[in-house]
Amino acid sequence: MGSLVVHAAIVVVLALAAVQWRSDPPPEQLAIEGNVVRYEDLPSSVKAGKPLREPAPSEPAPVAVPKEQPQPEPQPEPPVEVARDLVQEQKARVDAAARADAAAKAEVRARADAVALDRRKAAQAAATAQKTQEAAALAERKRAAAEQQQQLEEQRKQAALDAKLKQAEQEQSARDAKAKAAKEAELRRALEDEEAGDALARSGVVDEYRTLLIQTIERNWIRPGTARPGLECTLYVTQASGGTVLDVKIGECNGDQAVRESVANAVYRSSPLPAPRDARAFERRLVIVFKPTE
Repeated sequence: MGSLVVHAAIVVVLALAAVQWRSDPPPEQLAIEGNVVRYEDLPSSVKAGKPLREPAPSEPAPVAVPKEQPQPEPQPEPPVEVARDLVQEQKARVDAAARADAAAKAEVRARADAVALDRRKAAQAAATAQKTQEAAALAERKRAAAEQQQQLEEQRKQAALDAKLKQAEQEQSARDAKAKAAKEAELRRALEDEEAGDALARSGVVDEYRTLLIQTIERNWIRPGTARPGLECTLYVTQASGGTVLDVKIGECNGDQAVRESVANAVYRSSPLPAPRDARAFERRLVIVFKPTE
């Protein structure tokens, strides 16, 4: 584009130079003499439209002869070096103008790019601020939701704990009531047993059962040589429901160790112990005072 502009400028300059150097000289101007008459200086008759009086004949006015104008000398055509200099000067002007235009366009583009960059930065900053606000709002919603969820979870835990405590209280109340009822039943049985025992004692069944036990143990006792008259030992015997002896302990006893062991062995040899005439007189734990006959 710049090359086309330069060539066009060169052609225009050469054409103007050729027209100026080869054009014909301007035509010669002829001089004409005359008198200027003002309307105010005219006579009144002339102003009224009457013909003027014919003037007296006079000598003809001399005709002005135009002076001979000097002919312009033909100017020689400019040399090739001058035309080349003109072309180069014009080219330099065109180049300078092109550079100035390019610089102006570059400056305009730079300003436009700067404005676009500022707008992009502003848009990015606005987008970043918008994202930041949205992220903050989302975080706040999540925090509120988490807090609400935590409150609901705590309420559920508290409700479950209250339910467990209530259930535990109910179970404890039931156990207490059951224990109380069992204790009352046991107390009633104890009273009944005591009453039955008293009745049995009054009937002589218990005394009869104890005498039967002592006699059975004495029959199975092997008297040691260290046994002395007046022997008395307290026996703590545990028996099963069929009379099988499970355990024997010797309490107070005035005999030596041989006597104590002989008495315990006599109880084991008496197993199973005889049953009472009335089953109500049976006792799992017996306290027997062993006094053998002399």
